[in-house]
Amino acid sequence: MPSSIDALIGNLAKLRCICNPARLTTACALVLTLLAACNTITSETGEQTVTAVDFDPAHPGEVRIGEVVFMAGFRLEYGARFFGGLSGLWVSPSGDRMVAVTDHGDWVSAPLSHDAQGRMTGVGTLTMRALTGIDADSIDTILDPQERDAEGLAMLPDGRAIVSFERRHRIWIYDRPLTDNEPLELDPPEFVGRLQNNGGLEAIEAMPDGRLIAIAEEPIGPGMVLDFWVLEPNGKWRSLGYLMRDGFKATGAAALPDGRVIVLERWFAAPGSIRNRLRELTPEQIDGDEIVDGRVLAEFTSKYNIDNFEGLSARVGPHGETFLYMVSDDNFNAGQKTYLFQFRLEP
Repeated sequence: MPSSIDALIGNLAKLRCICNPARLTTACALVLTLLAACNTITSETGEQTVTAVDFDPAHPGEVRIGEVVFMAGFRLEYGARFFGGLSGLWVSPSGDRMVAVTDHGDWVSAPLSHDAQGRMTGVGTLTMRALTGIDADSIDTILDPQERDAEGLAMLPDGRAIVSFERRHRIWIYDRPLTDNEPLELDPPEFVGRLQNNGGLEAIEAMPDGRLIAIAEEPIGPGMVLDFWVLEPNGKWRSLGYLMRDGFKATGAAALPDGRVIVLERWFAAPGSIRNRLRELTPEQIDGDEIVDGRVLAEFTSKYNIDNFEGLSARVGPHGETFLYMVSDDNFNAGQKTYLFQFRLEP
């Protein structure tokens, strides 16, 4: 079934893409092969340290918070230049690999290991590679630092990767992630240029039915409604609203097979007080024309080992469980940490 992305591409007047269109129907298995092969292609290298961490220092191991259960967590340290700022996250359906994009405009990839129960047990060798830009040049050589800020990552079943950026708000689609192929710039939602400089397309996700959703991080003005768009099968963006509550802002989203969407939110107050929250959107809310107001599944306070979580991904475990993965953006700040956490969503 053609996705809404294909419909949007068909509606564009001008495309700049060096990919062979016939290759855009690649099977899902191809992306896993490509990602594994690209593990040897690096632009940055450094010494790596992966440290297991508990979510609740007072209660090591599994702990339930709201409707999720903490399964495993790791702190990632990597001596490569510009490592950090991980914002968008994708974990493969089999759980054997993670891919992230960063505020500096890099891909970050690593193999993951899990036990028979689906619990994450390790993070393999990290690799970094600069995103390519239009004309297939490295993004860090052709764009101002303010234009490299990749925030959201979604992966299509055929292996294409969709990356959203803020500051210069735009959406790029890569035929082959982690390689030197030139991206295609998609027509963004109407009025996307009015978004705040540092409050743009923070969350983007591909739905099981082929649609794409995008949620802004901050409201346009003093209101409490975030811009929320759905790219429909006809290739047109439909505008919705996402109701902010309690000062939390949307930073990531993950679609579940049943059509629900889990939204990752962050609350921040100087000097460094952070909270995170997960909210659930139903298919009926996404299909409707009302401002969506998601149900809170869990809220994480400073009593837990948390940081500036911005990336969220979901997959189905070996026994039908739903696992959620969160990654934190350390803002390239020595006082913050890069965490990769795994949770199990309870029925």
